[in-house]
Amino acid sequence: MRSFIALPVDNKTSESLSIISKRLQTLPWADQVRWFPEENYHLTLQFLGSKVPPEKIQQVMDSMEEWFSEGMSFFDAEVRQIQLFPTPNKPHTVIASLDATLPMQYLVREIEQHLKPIGLEARKQTFRPHISLGRIKTHSDPSAIHIPADIGQLDDVWLKVERITLYKSQLTHTSPIYTPLKSIQLETYD
Repeated sequence: MRSFIALPVDNKTSESLSIISKRLQTLPWADQVRWFPEENYHLTLQFLGSKVPPEKIQQVMDSMEEWFSEGMSFFDAEVRQIQLFPTPNKPHTVIASLDATLPMQYLVREIEQHLKPIGLEARKQTFRPHISLGRIKTHSDPSAIHIPADIGQLDDVWLKVERITLYKSQLTHTSPIYTPLKSIQLETYD
């Protein structure tokens, strides 16, 4: 089963990103991108794989309650800018990027530590938190794709990090279908 662990995007952030995505879709190069629907927005913390056996998925679900047994407070993370990912010269995705803050890095490290005993590998690349808005089509001209400065810099867009979700992913010709399998709520401390 294709699956990943991610932060769902709250409604307010999703609406803000959808407005930006619609602006991007008016640009001359917009037809070179397969734009994702707003309901698919998420921030992947760990991709588990495209062929994860059902028993491993069950082990992940069973272990999720223990992940932050000593507590993990929810937090906000600033969505800083719209970029081409992984680089402007060789992009494959249009993203909304966030800083890899200490709380975000802590989440990723904790998840990796709990997945190791289950036999699921940690990411091989550096964690670069982002929300994908669209995938650049295979036969596109990357040199024609650029993010205008008036759209690229975001102001006062914050992701509410309140829960972590394990998703099942089904690829289709139009857009992937993401089904939540299990969520854990982060805590609030007053």
